[in-house]
Amino acid sequence: MNIEAIIEENAHHFLKGLRTEYSGDKEALLIIREYIAGGTISVEQDHVLKMQLADTLKIVGIGVPFVLIPGASIIMPILIKVAARHNIELMPAAFVQPEKKEDHNV
Repeated sequence: MNIEAIIEENAHHFLKGLRTEYSGDKEALLIIREYIAGGTISVEQDHVLKMQLADTLKIVGIGVPFVLIPGASIIMPILIKVAARHNIELMPAAFVQPEKKEDHNV
């Protein structure tokens, strides 16, 4: 696979993730409006709101170090990989790529 194809694939995945996060934020805003107006939300809406809040905090947790810490562009990908090995997901749900199954047949 050439470098242009890899960049295009990753850029497409990133833009799709941004679109998904944006729609999730809009849905969370509607739930918050409903809660303010009526004072109650369903269990499913509560779950969606909590998941969206967790994803937003993950974005902030990954984005802020890139701005504040020199060398974070090198450290953060390593930290994300190490955390994944220990079953800790630091990436928001919209940006998690499904595992690609590789053939190990030789």
